[in-house]
Order: sequence, then C-alpha cells, then structure tokens
Amino acid sequence: MSNQFPPPPGPGQDPQSQPQSHPQHNPQLNPQAGLPTYTGPAQDPAGAYGYGPVPPQQMPGVVRAAQIVLWVLGGLVVLGTIGLIFTVNPETAGAALGVNLCLLVSAGMAFRYGTAGNGIRVTCIVLMSVQIAFALGGAASGNPAGLLPLLAAIAVVVLLSQGAAGAWFKRPRA
Repeated sequence: MSNQFPPPPGPGQDPQSQPQSHPQHNPQLNPQAGLPTYTGPAQDPAGAYGYGPVPPQQMPGVVRAAQIVLWVLGGLVVLGTIGLIFTVNPETAGAALGVNLCLLVSAGMAFRYGTAGNGIRVTCIVLMSVQIAFALGGAASGNPAGLLPLLAAIAVVVLLSQGAAGAWFKRPRA
C-alpha cells in the first residue's frame, strides 16, 4: 500500500508551498517522515541483498602452526634419510623413510590447507595418529630418533583438532 498523501508540513513551513505531485512520481518526497528512503538495488552500496562483499579470510594461527610443523619435520626426515644413505647404508635409510611415511604424506597435504576442505584435516589427523603409533613403537625399541616425530605428530593432532581449525576447513568457498 502506498501513502497517497504528502507528509504534513514541518514547523515554519507554508502548507501551500509544498509540491502537489504524487510521492511515487517524485522520489525526493519521503511519504513517511523519519524513515530512510530505499534507493533501489541499482544504487544499493552494500551489494546484492544487502550483504556486501566478503573480505578474504586468513588462515588461523593453529592451522598455520600445524602446516609449519609438518613442513619442517618433513624436511628433516628427508635430510636425515639422505644422510643415512651416505653414512650408514641405504637399508637403514629406507627403514627410516618407511617409518615416517605418514608424516611425509601429511607434509605434502599441508600445501593444500589454504584451499582444501574438512577431509584433508581429518586425513592428516588420522595419518598423524598412525605416526604416533609408529613413533611409540620406535621409542619402545630404544630408538631415540623417534622422539621428535612423536612430539611433532602429537602437536599436529592437537593443533588440527581445535575449533578454529575445524571452522577454517569447513568455511564456505566460492
């Protein structure tokens, strides 16, 4: 319903000096005084449906920390394996690489943390849980080198299990 009558004159205005045109034909008239005039979708500064542009989201610190831990430890495993090839023997190097295979796969998956969905987070948590089991087995057999991958795997599981990490991987994408 539209109001066919112009608003009453304000204090100090002459009632005869107001325009007599219909409010729909004159967009400058506000038929309901005190309320803002809607200018229409073409002039809407906030965008379609009033939501406006969404600023780009930044990766939370817990996800970035898990990413960096995986990359650093993955690099250390590769360098350690290369060192074992030349100092001890290739068989020992292959065993060290095989024990840390879950860690290396997770380090590769960490490159996709900015674009991937929740599945990659769950997969990394599962792989790091398997890495914890391998590292505990190595530590139980008296291998002190298994302590660093154990601590890093625990840290990654804790970091990726936090709510901010879950919200990051479950965010809507364009």
